[in-house]
Amino acid sequence: MAELQVETDLRGVYSHGTRALPGYIQSILDEDVNPAPQFTVVREGPSFGIIEGDNALGHPPSAFAMEMAIKKAKKTGVAAVGVHNAGHFGAAACYGMMAVREKMIGFATTSTAARTVVAPGGATPVAGNTAMCYALPAGEERPIVLDMACGISAWNKIRTMHMYGIPIPTDWMLTADGKPTGDPDEGRMLAPAAGPKGYGLAMIMGVLAGPLVGGLMGCHRAGGPSEHFFMALNISSFTDFDEYSAELDRGIRTVKASKTVEGVDDVYLPGEIEWRNYEMWIENGLPLHLDHLQGLEAIAEKLGVETFWEREYSES
Repeated sequence: MAELQVETDLRGVYSHGTRALPGYIQSILDEDVNPAPQFTVVREGPSFGIIEGDNALGHPPSAFAMEMAIKKAKKTGVAAVGVHNAGHFGAAACYGMMAVREKMIGFATTSTAARTVVAPGGATPVAGNTAMCYALPAGEERPIVLDMACGISAWNKIRTMHMYGIPIPTDWMLTADGKPTGDPDEGRMLAPAAGPKGYGLAMIMGVLAGPLVGGLMGCHRAGGPSEHFFMALNISSFTDFDEYSAELDRGIRTVKASKTVEGVDDVYLPGEIEWRNYEMWIENGLPLHLDHLQGLEAIAEKLGVETFWEREYSES
């Protein structure tokens, strides 16, 4: 879990990395999460499986599930594994990238603990802000990694933007009475990404990481554990991997060479900005917001864990 959270920070997705750690630990201290779960495979076949998460933190059973999907996909070409009854699993990209490292296409999605996304024109939340990720290996180029929430933003991203003083568009959130707001303290509901398209995706992801694996539809969720769903597609079962990766590389280079509008220097592939962050920070160190660092320090102090870090930061 620590490895996946730091990996997420290195990609620049602070909202789903170690900034979430104090909340995870507090959920254990509050006895809302089982700190010593026993994962069990409750249903299994050559290309599928269902894992009972035993109300664990979400990362460990999710990694276990993707590992199982990868192992099965090596034999069957495609495999899907669901996790029932587990906590927030962090960034979906972590699990997609597990498949990429095995020269497979990875897919991951999750339900959320509460319904927060409204239908277009609605003022009542009817879907969870489900995350989804497709991760595709390339050859010499960086993998393509699409990791997105089906709502207009992840809630944790909104809180991170607020922490960094980044203005939040007023059409992202709705107050309890359905009025638009850019204030995260007033926002209670999220607009779907791209209107009906994001709403439709949220509904579908909520079924894959819901009733399909023994959970609830987003419109019936009020809190508690979540469900997760993973797929691995073994590229070599469909085609020659070298031919596939050569064409992906060629496509990536075509996109990168495409003309840009005035004032824009570059276009990006999905996940490219995160790859650039990773490559820069793995070499030069990971910058953290002071509030982020103090949050980690506070939970460490609460647990009696000594911390060591240099207070080298800018007040700006």
